[in-house]
Amino acid sequence: MLFFLFFAWSSIEFNGKVPLDDWKSDLKADAAGYYVYLPGLFHHGMRASTMSDSLVALGGFGFEADHSRDRIVTKYSCGTALLQLPFFLVAEAIEGFGATDGWTRTHHQAVEIAGIFYWTAGLLFIALALRRWRPTTNGIALLVLVCVAFGTNTFYYAFRSAGYSHVYSFFLVAASLYAVYADRGGPLRRSMRWMFMLTSAMIVLVRPIDAIAVMALYALLYLERPMLFRSTRLYLEQIGAALLVVFPQLLYWKFTHGSWVVYSYGDEGFTNWASPKWAEVLTAPLNGLIPHAPMYALLLPGLIVIALRDKATALVIFGVMLATLYGIASWWQWYFGCSYGIRPMVQYTPFLAMGLWALFNWTRERKPALWEGAVPVLVLLCFVNYRAMLQYGCCYVWGDWDWGPYGRNLVEGFYGRDVF
Repeated sequence: MLFFLFFAWSSIEFNGKVPLDDWKSDLKADAAGYYVYLPGLFHHGMRASTMSDSLVALGGFGFEADHSRDRIVTKYSCGTALLQLPFFLVAEAIEGFGATDGWTRTHHQAVEIAGIFYWTAGLLFIALALRRWRPTTNGIALLVLVCVAFGTNTFYYAFRSAGYSHVYSFFLVAASLYAVYADRGGPLRRSMRWMFMLTSAMIVLVRPIDAIAVMALYALLYLERPMLFRSTRLYLEQIGAALLVVFPQLLYWKFTHGSWVVYSYGDEGFTNWASPKWAEVLTAPLNGLIPHAPMYALLLPGLIVIALRDKATALVIFGVMLATLYGIASWWQWYFGCSYGIRPMVQYTPFLAMGLWALFNWTRERKPALWEGAVPVLVLLCFVNYRAMLQYGCCYVWGDWDWGPYGRNLVEGFYGRDVF
């Protein structure tokens, strides 16, 4: 609770220094495209005629007010907005229901608290899931959480860009992983089965490409409970859960486009499928995975350790990571615009946590001297990455996108802006 309160208050204070109309505001561009469902529905009935062009500009043109059809149009799905809804309603209660345009500082703060809440809850679900998967010491569990929280770019999308979808997907994958292992050693409770199915459906609703993660979660569930898959009940219940979750999106598409199912991304697609940008995605100073989420460098050693006891689980995690990285490397804009690191990998850090969990436990037991030396190095790496995420200006806006700006951000993050 103290962890959540500290970072929630810090996020409000940090982001509160950014003017609402500044491009660094946390409800701009993509974030506004996800969020617009809430003020769009509650304040405008998704009608463009009641929304001013200035409000579209305030959102960084992350959505469109189509006056010819009188529709508010966004290419993003509504899953993120559904998870933000309870926090939005609190902001509405504070400001007065319908009394504002839904883009006030209070509404920004609601999204900022939501980001920290789902980040904290996701970390908690990871710890609970992996304790049941492979029991270990409190020290290793804490170090894994620190590495996931600050040694990857997960913190950035909880603290600096809470309006984006990634921290919400992170929470859903972690919750679904918990449902897989919660009842290990006993019968699967109905509550856990429905938790798994609903979170799996929500993962796809928030970001359809993350159906890859759902397939991996189902594979892990199969490895745990193969008998569950011999009954048609599981499939029927999952179809029902999926239809329940996706129904609001189908209604929106029908209302806005006249069709129940729409590909809303236009010409954007996996145009690099024949020549994926593997090296850039993994190592480039412009949002490369390892430079901005250094704990991913330990994924392969972690998978090797997992494979010593459970080759099937290691293969599932390797497969989901490889498929996801190929999708990212094939995307028309592999670096995903103004980001800190490869942001679609945020939601896959629960799988990384499994590798870290196994690797750290093996090292502590088999190589105690190496372990004692590695712990302070890992903590230092996490601290430097944490500081770099706070320092980062939301985009590489100075110089070329090469090692110079990247190194400068690291040095200034560690020593302060006045170092140069």
